[in-house]
Amino acid sequence: MPLSDTVRVREQVDIKEVNVQKVTDRALINQSPFAVRSIDIRKEYSKGGDIGEVMNRSMGMRLRSDGNIGAPVNINLGGLQGKAVRLFRDGIPIELYGRAFSLGMIPVNMLERVDIYNGVMPISIAGDALGGGVNMITRNETESTFGATYELASFNTHRATANLLWQDKKQEWYVGGLGSFNYSDNSYDVHVPVINLETGVATYKDLPRFHDAIRSQYVEGFVGVKNKAWADDLRLTILQSNFYKELQHDARMDKVFGEPTSNNAHYGGMLHYKKRLFADKLSIHAFGTYSYFNTQFVDTARVRYAWDQSIVGTTPTPGEINLGNNQHLDYHMLSNRLQVSYALSDRHQVDFSQMSFWQRRIGSDPLGAISALENIDVLSVPANYKKSNMGLGLTSSWLDGKLESVLGLKYYRFTTQGYATDNFNLGWRAESSDDRFGHLAGLRWDVGAFRLKTSYEYATRLPDEIEIFGDAQTIKENMELKPERSHNLNLGTEYNYQQGKQSFTASAGLFYRRVRDIIFLQLDIPFNRYINYNQSKIAGFETEIIYKPFRFADIGGNVTYQDIRRVNVEAMFRMDEGARVPNQPFFFGNLWANISFEDVVRSGDRISLNWNAQYTHRFYLLSIPRSQEPGVWEKTPDFQSSMVIPNDGRLGQWGHNAGVYYHLASKQWTLAAESRNIGNTRLYDNFSVQRLGRSFHIKLIYQLF
Repeated sequence: MPLSDTVRVREQVDIKEVNVQKVTDRALINQSPFAVRSIDIRKEYSKGGDIGEVMNRSMGMRLRSDGNIGAPVNINLGGLQGKAVRLFRDGIPIELYGRAFSLGMIPVNMLERVDIYNGVMPISIAGDALGGGVNMITRNETESTFGATYELASFNTHRATANLLWQDKKQEWYVGGLGSFNYSDNSYDVHVPVINLETGVATYKDLPRFHDAIRSQYVEGFVGVKNKAWADDLRLTILQSNFYKELQHDARMDKVFGEPTSNNAHYGGMLHYKKRLFADKLSIHAFGTYSYFNTQFVDTARVRYAWDQSIVGTTPTPGEINLGNNQHLDYHMLSNRLQVSYALSDRHQVDFSQMSFWQRRIGSDPLGAISALENIDVLSVPANYKKSNMGLGLTSSWLDGKLESVLGLKYYRFTTQGYATDNFNLGWRAESSDDRFGHLAGLRWDVGAFRLKTSYEYATRLPDEIEIFGDAQTIKENMELKPERSHNLNLGTEYNYQQGKQSFTASAGLFYRRVRDIIFLQLDIPFNRYINYNQSKIAGFETEIIYKPFRFADIGGNVTYQDIRRVNVEAMFRMDEGARVPNQPFFFGNLWANISFEDVVRSGDRISLNWNAQYTHRFYLLSIPRSQEPGVWEKTPDFQSSMVIPNDGRLGQWGHNAGVYYHLASKQWTLAAESRNIGNTRLYDNFSVQRLGRSFHIKLIYQLF
């Protein structure tokens, strides 16, 4: 964190008058040496949807989903994606909050800001992130408050949130809570083949998804004391959530399902402690958490479905997805983090952080794998996973705060114990461990209206429990996985100009990544398995321009290009040397415009209008040798049309969204109406999975006090 004071004093022309300006946490984050963007979410409370809609408009980032609400969301940031980009809430790994609190499910009204770190993670967040991370900061109200929202949208979609905080007049203790509810049929039309069983001829039709409903609920209650001699803040939080999901198809929409379901119940508790000592020179922030998860996955149907919901066949054994499952799993998780900062002087600060995580999984599946040696259900053998991350750093300020530097060291370690099996269900007990060191450095230099930044990290991501133990469904365990490693380098600049109510901001960045031991999901029959396989080289640039002609209007846009190439390919796949990594967009961007009008119907009211567009250039479904790649702006040859997304001749995909928001003069009510994908364009994200078409959303926001 920068060493800037929380307040700054500026002298005016009349030296008798002093103006004190508070420097926000968001401003402190943005002026750090890292390639980071802190987004103010409070401006988005009127918007519908979830936090992913906001993040997707950020420079250098693209979120991709396997469907609509409730589907897994994949983050692409700085050329790396998926688990290489870690997610946190208030510095805590997001997986500890349960499936109902994940990307695609988190309402904007729950958060205050989102900090996006590209490639280099600060010491304060003790995470093992290969390509950066996202830290979502919860609303931190300073006064008692109550608010609620309700959203109604196409495809029988319902979303609701509520937040409450009450504290005594002396502000020494408080109680509160927040919660969310999501439901959707996700029954939007997709363009899919329907096969005539008599002729075998496939005809493409627009048919609704019929087995993709989702229902989730998340409740969080807390009580705490603050402003005490022994604690600045001590908070106890209790969590409960539930996530139910129907499964409609496989990863490429080649197989359609009609009955599989999954359910995830979560219960947890957290304890937070904050204290500043020695005239605020020493800062301590600690938390501990316990989580219990109960998951169920049921796939026992003996029939096969078509996209028109007809039954086209039967099987003697259960299971539409694979070999059948009636799986029950229990997860117990413990985690803690300690963050300590000490100001050596007004120019130098030392930071230390440590995070530990322990998980135990045990369960059963009468239709799952049975060990031939011990004749037991392999899920009944406890699988244990432990990891620990530590970091130590020094932040220094030079030239009256115009120059800031960061140096840091990191250490990572994990151990596993569990059961390993082969494709013939022969099993044996196994264990593994590994540890790695990392380091980072960063520099920021302010020169007039310009800001220059550069940062580097030798980053490590430890394999997680799913990659090591599998999902007990279609993915087998691999106890020999090694951590992923990457050299991450960023170089960026920003220019700010302001005159009166007019402002202009331009930013640009270059990034480079060299990744080794990439953890890759190897497709196999009958089971898949994560392996260390690929190496890649990534180079790219990103740029953004924002112009505000006056206070209540702004227009802007950003563009990102990332050249993601496979390198050091094995001899048998030598033709793929230098080829683009498939299923990863390499050129995308956003455009937007906002304007507001005050005193429209009554004095004190406000109407806001919003338009935004997202563009994603065609990308590759399969690996294409570099020598055969079509040019970025060239038409795809007919023989390669099935290997690109979209495969209908378009160079890319445009999606347009618009909204109107009316804020009543009383400030208690806001009414919003939005339309997404206005042109009803056929859009794709992961592989060939289709996104929803045109949709309409109405949202009501109420703030009592």
